[in-house]
Amino acid sequence: MTTRAADIRSTLRHGHSSIGAWLTLPSPELAECLAMCGFDWLTVDLEHGAISVETAARIFLAVERHGVAPFVRLPSADPYLARRLLDQGCQGLIVPVVESAEAFVEFAEHCLYPPAGRRGVGLSRGNRFGESFDAMLTSFQPLLVPQIETRAGIAAAAAIAALPMVDALFLGPYDLSASFGQPGNFATPDFAAAMAEIHRVCAETGKAPGIHQIAPVFDGLDARKAEGFRLIAFGSDAQAIRHVFAPLKA
Repeated sequence: MTTRAADIRSTLRHGHSSIGAWLTLPSPELAECLAMCGFDWLTVDLEHGAISVETAARIFLAVERHGVAPFVRLPSADPYLARRLLDQGCQGLIVPVVESAEAFVEFAEHCLYPPAGRRGVGLSRGNRFGESFDAMLTSFQPLLVPQIETRAGIAAAAAIAALPMVDALFLGPYDLSASFGQPGNFATPDFAAAMAEIHRVCAETGKAPGIHQIAPVFDGLDARKAEGFRLIAFGSDAQAIRHVFAPLKA
């Protein structure tokens, strides 16, 4: 069974870029508008957004209609919340503040069906309430993307990237700069060294480096690609609206 997640995984493994965006507002309709814009994936932000699990499930339906893979950024490495979201059709999980390979393995086992892991098996929307149960059980693997956003995460990045179930490392620039004592300052030697480490371990393990280009401007997107990032979140629903209508305030 080929899923959109499998297509994105193949794109990344062949060294190409995959572009998505962040969803922070509890609106399936707005999510569907973004899904019509050519993104590969859209991430429901359950860490900082105002979206419930129930609304996330409706968003999954809205974006799937347009061939877009629904991802979720979890509020924490909560394996049981991850199971619920996967059962509702989530195809990729971005996990914040990952600081050890061992902890990520423990989490990831809950996202993979036996024998690879120990995800609970049930009939749900993710397997069309049983219609595609056998295919999902044997061939589906969600994209798993740990976020590296602390000193401890950088120290463990090589071990985390080497895990076979990891598809990409997603840099959290604001939290990482805060971890170095200078929130929002991306010009420090510590931050530059951290960026270099992420790119080094991703190159060595064949994993994709990821980042969020917060401002929805194409020059910024091109710059992130030029820096070697390949799993790129390009703006968000709220930022896109602000960017378009901000000139009214001038």
